[in-house]
Amino acid sequence: MTLYQKIPTTSTRIDPLTLVAAAGIVLLSFVATAAIVRWLPDAGRQDEPTVTPPVPATAAQASSASSAALPATPAARTAREQNSRAQATQFASV
Repeated sequence: MTLYQKIPTTSTRIDPLTLVAAAGIVLLSFVATAAIVRWLPDAGRQDEPTVTPPVPATAAQASSASSAALPATPAARTAREQNSRAQATQFASV
C-alpha cells in the first residue's frame, strides 16, 4: 500500500497586492480623519463664506412684517439685520 503525501493548500505568506491594498486603505483613513478633525491646513477654504445660523420661520415672518413699516435706509437695514440675528441667537439658545 502506497501512502500519498498531501499537497499543502494553505500558505502563511501574505500576498503583496493585499498588503498594498490594506496599507492604502489605512493611509486614506488617516487622511480622511485628519481632514474631518481639521488637522490639515485650510489653504483651499480661505475664500469660502462662513455658515450663518438658520433663522426660525416665525422670526423671519416677524422681520418681514416689520420691514414693510420701516424705511429702506442703510441704517434701518442694519438695524433689521441685527434684530433678526438677535432673535436667531435667542432661538438657538433655548
